[in-house]
Amino acid sequence: MAAVHRKGVGARFLSVLTDSSVHMTRFEAHTAHDRLTLVAEAITAHRSRNSKRVVLETDAGRLTYADRTITLDLTDTERERLESLFESFPVFKIEQPATRKAPDATVHISALADPKHTADFVERVFRRIYELDEDYELRAVRV
Repeated sequence: MAAVHRKGVGARFLSVLTDSSVHMTRFEAHTAHDRLTLVAEAITAHRSRNSKRVVLETDAGRLTYADRTITLDLTDTERERLESLFESFPVFKIEQPATRKAPDATVHISALADPKHTADFVERVFRRIYELDEDYELRAVRV
């Protein structure tokens, strides 16, 4: 299998991720456009491969996507910022039974949306909840 340029995203990235014989280790993106593409393609690959989860991380936090659920560990302040984010993304909602049973900082969010819409939400989570600059690095560390 040919090497993939880790900073580049696009069709080559998706073809590597959807090949179930390839074990993806880590890809990163530094611009909003590349991060949106990275997230959408990672979710698409996750679904087509039936993998257990997608793990996305920055230096400020980590997000897990599995079975149309996003899981975050948040402080009380970050959780308040999350609540205001739902106004812009009404299709995303806190999964109450799972969140009530989880450890205090853990929040499970229902993500019944297409990969592009989910990518938009994820970008906003990292920018608003974790208050990252527009050039932050997002890493897909597991697909």
